[in-house]
Amino acid sequence: MGLNSTKSSLTNAEYTLTLSSPNDFYRCLSTIQGEFHLNVRKKLRIEKEIRVDLIGQLIENKRYASRSKKNSSQINNNDNIFLTYSCQLITSHENGTARTIKQQEVVYPFRIPLGSNLPPSCEFKEFSISYYLEIYHDGRLLPNTHRQITLAPPAPLITVPLPCKVTGSNDVTMICSLQKSFYSGRDCPIVPITVSITNPKQKQIKAVTAQLMQTVSLDGIKRENEIFTAVLNEIAENTKENEVYAKCEIVLPANLFPTYVPNQSGQPDNIPSVAITYELRMTSQMKGATTPNIRLSVPIGIE
Repeated sequence: MGLNSTKSSLTNAEYTLTLSSPNDFYRCLSTIQGEFHLNVRKKLRIEKEIRVDLIGQLIENKRYASRSKKNSSQINNNDNIFLTYSCQLITSHENGTARTIKQQEVVYPFRIPLGSNLPPSCEFKEFSISYYLEIYHDGRLLPNTHRQITLAPPAPLITVPLPCKVTGSNDVTMICSLQKSFYSGRDCPIVPITVSITNPKQKQIKAVTAQLMQTVSLDGIKRENEIFTAVLNEIAENTKENEVYAKCEIVLPANLFPTYVPNQSGQPDNIPSVAITYELRMTSQMKGATTPNIRLSVPIGIE
């Protein structure tokens, strides 16, 4: 349902699909609202219905899918449609006879509610999740009505992150903290990081680095992707100071997909379980000592 494209039967009409959302994305438990504009030039016959479908699709990389531990009954192909929600715009008469529209312009509003456990729109080398709208007339897909929909995770919680602390050999202690609880994935945001190092035995600190890692999972199978590794230039290389304190800045790349952790309770079996998380791995590279390493969670939002 929603897959086979055939020749349009609306040859005597013009039509457009418009959406009324002020944003370019939707969240779970919100509603997709729009209108189907129909201009019948001569006569239009409706044997069954004109409807709009919301379709959710999982597309897996073949190599990734072959390594999946899901059983064969769960993998019919690599283009799995896990959601189809149909909203009727106009139907035939109640007694089953065809409805005929003659030479008029009609606007049909529609509302499609979104559930609570839908994974967000995303695209990775292993798989992608996409949502789109399509209009059908008596079971036939209308050309040029395919409309991509971006589904975003729930709005992130605003909190003040707590500092993270680790102590390595020779009593070398590093404390790192972030100022915000989430960052935009769109506009190359600057991430301020406070770094404090206590080095009582004055061991040589070669450099302090920050590695941004992305962890993506599909149905429990995890993959780690390194986004970048940067040297914190605000901290002098090869320093032997007893105390090091610096306010550093890291620029995130644009267009990172937002953080998403699914609610495992009540997750329907047919819905893909997707998780997307990010962390900064802060490392103080020491000479002749165990390297302290701190992992800072960096939630990414769509805002």
